[in-house]
Amino acid sequence: MPACTFFGDHNCSNRIYKCLVAVIKELIATEKVDTFYVGNEGNFDKMVQRALCEVKSEFPKIACFTVLAYLPEKKNPDVLPPVLETIYPEGIEKSLPRFAINSRNEWMINKSYFVIVYPSPFGNSAKMKEKAELKGKTVINLYEEAKKIAPFGI
Repeated sequence: MPACTFFGDHNCSNRIYKCLVAVIKELIATEKVDTFYVGNEGNFDKMVQRALCEVKSEFPKIACFTVLAYLPEKKNPDVLPPVLETIYPEGIEKSLPRFAINSRNEWMINKSYFVIVYPSPFGNSAKMKEKAELKGKTVINLYEEAKKIAPFGI
């Protein structure tokens, strides 16, 4: 079954949340997507995690993973456990720390057929969008999808 991953602007607005949920549900219903991968940096990733938890209550058989770029440190034992199951891709530990996020993102693109993006013009999400397109992935631009729903409200 096909998988999907996400890349978005670190500081994106929560106004796209409903559109994000709708796109995820559409992929499950029409494309039979059953696995989702998301990072854990910034507001976009937090929003995706929240959306996946919401969608999982309606579609309990989907698998949702937070993909880590770094192994968690045990500095604060009071930190709450992650909302989604976490995975740490094999081989990432060989990356230099400054390249770990790029290595993780590359892994997520390679594992996925669909890539949902909310790119900023100059950020890493735009670069990941280009990489996904070059690899022949189906890229869904959430900004464009949100404009169709609310052309004056994003």
